[in-house]
Amino acid sequence: MSAASVISVVAALVILGIFLLLALNVQHITEDMEDQLELKVFLEKDLPQSEIEAVGSRFEEHENVTSVAFESKEDALDNMYEDLEEYQGILDGLSEDNPLPQSYILRVDEGTNIEAVSAFASEVEGVERVNYGENYVDALLNFNEFANILSLAVLAILTGISIFIIYNTIKLTVFSRRKEITIMRYVGATNWYIRMPFIIEGSLLGVTGAVVAVLAVRNVYFYLLGAMAGQSPLMMGATFAPPEAVMPSITLYFLIYGFVIGAVGSLFSIRKFLDA
Repeated sequence: MSAASVISVVAALVILGIFLLLALNVQHITEDMEDQLELKVFLEKDLPQSEIEAVGSRFEEHENVTSVAFESKEDALDNMYEDLEEYQGILDGLSEDNPLPQSYILRVDEGTNIEAVSAFASEVEGVERVNYGENYVDALLNFNEFANILSLAVLAILTGISIFIIYNTIKLTVFSRRKEITIMRYVGATNWYIRMPFIIEGSLLGVTGAVVAVLAVRNVYFYLLGAMAGQSPLMMGATFAPPEAVMPSITLYFLIYGFVIGAVGSLFSIRKFLDA
């Protein structure tokens, strides 16, 4: 029965761990993509250098702006050359009379603040227009919110199923020792004196199962990362979360989870025999 309890804990936590890895990676990727979101603030034509610097200073003073980079007309043309290499023959004519505007590239602390920073930048004197890909940003933020809600819902469901399985397995363990509990009651043992060995045993079984589950999930994750090594990165250069970013959280969660579930499962499982 002890082996069955450990196996139940391992099975429940491995399933939970795989989904946790998925949820943490979705969160990591979306946060990476949010960190790379930027606003491009186009300046008015023929703006004096002093006013250009003043506009940059206004942006640097904003609490939600983390970086400010100036892009001259020449830099903008060079970047266009890099992005459109196959059309360099057509772009050569732009070098004589460069029509591209000067601009500032702003990055914000959180994706949710990008709209507020855009509104602020639009009102700064000397700014012609602001572009940050509103549709793409809104879609990304909505997806991040949906992923967080879905992750919490699925985790709650899996946790409930895990508790049910582990509780019933430990209940069978206690049931197999009902005669020992009855004898201890007859000789005058208190309820807590009877409970403690079962609570300690349940906790140890839960922690043992948690350790095995952590090792299993860790090895699976390392295998998957190794199999994907050298593959193309995800959108906007985002990558999967490194093991050191997710495994400590999963390990701590599993150990606490195993300990609590084992102890609580034993506590409630034995109550029936003590109340009889």
